[in-house]
Amino acid sequence: MSLPTNMRAWTYRTKGLPSTTVQLESDIKTPQPADLGPDDVLVEIHYVAFNGGVTSGIQGLRPRPLAFFLRQRDRVAITEFEFAGRLIAAGGNVLSTTTTTTTNHVSSRKDLKIGELVIGTVNPFKALRDGSGALAEYAITSAQFVVPYQLPGGEQSKLSLAEWAGLGGVGCTAIQAVERAGLKPGDKVLINGGSGGAGVMMVQVARSVIGPQGRLVATCSAANVELVKSLGADEVIDYRQHAPLHAYLAASEHAGSPFDAIIDNVGIQELFAHSPSYLAPGKKFIAIGAMNAELSLKGAFQLGYLMLWNQFCPVIFGGVPREFQFYSAKPDLPSLELLRKMSQEGSLRQVIDSIWEFEDVTK
Repeated sequence: MSLPTNMRAWTYRTKGLPSTTVQLESDIKTPQPADLGPDDVLVEIHYVAFNGGVTSGIQGLRPRPLAFFLRQRDRVAITEFEFAGRLIAAGGNVLSTTTTTTTNHVSSRKDLKIGELVIGTVNPFKALRDGSGALAEYAITSAQFVVPYQLPGGEQSKLSLAEWAGLGGVGCTAIQAVERAGLKPGDKVLINGGSGGAGVMMVQVARSVIGPQGRLVATCSAANVELVKSLGADEVIDYRQHAPLHAYLAASEHAGSPFDAIIDNVGIQELFAHSPSYLAPGKKFIAIGAMNAELSLKGAFQLGYLMLWNQFCPVIFGGVPREFQFYSAKPDLPSLELLRKMSQEGSLRQVIDSIWEFEDVTK
């Protein structure tokens, strides 16, 4: 297949507000089949989802922040991670008839076919290093980060291709966070930030695990209360009306009937610091958000300090007697396949605010 030499892509070259720093460029080098590693796939992008974490990152971090020694003039990055599109080329291991599986390599993917639609994400950590995001006409990613849109046996997907475009990253985050929390049927869980991209998925995944006998409490703004309830929350707390949240929880019924896990998508240090008042002993506090740290180099050091303090500081020196885990999920094939299974069972749905043309991104 012959591809154009250059493609259009939405890029940024300095940190700042996306509306002013992200720009459409038409002379970005198109990734070619010859650029593929043995475990890679090349995708023609049809839909891309906007991720709140990416937006915050553009405002606080320079492009390609993990390329530590790169000159500023060479710092250009394509934004966004999650996509849906058409598979147009694959590396040698992906379409191989050999079915070996190792930790570092992709085994043969007989479910992937050239020319068929796929859903998934670029490797976010690789994108932070080399700038290879998804908001472009073509993108390369690892085969372990995509699954076919077409279901086995030709069954029709219950989600549209556009809906699937926003599931790869936040969906994997939700599945892996719930797994780390150790939730089981009948448990009681608090999800802080239940109406954002990750939160919408987290509420649904957690509900599927704890079942109808469990209790799910989530927070959001007043405007999204009914949405979060419709996704499976038993109780929704308006965080503005009941601020500060930790004080409200400590004075509520949840002090006498504590949670079996707390998953914090927002990142509020005070919520963890006061968690012994409403999180049961021996249970986990899973942090997805930045724990009050700003998204910048300085903020990265702040976050690192808080992670160490929260995880290792003894109670005698002011530590919190609850297990703390900060988790940054990495998309993987088992999580993507589980998302697809859940969507077909009707236990997962996507919430789309609006759909825009490629040229209208900054609007």
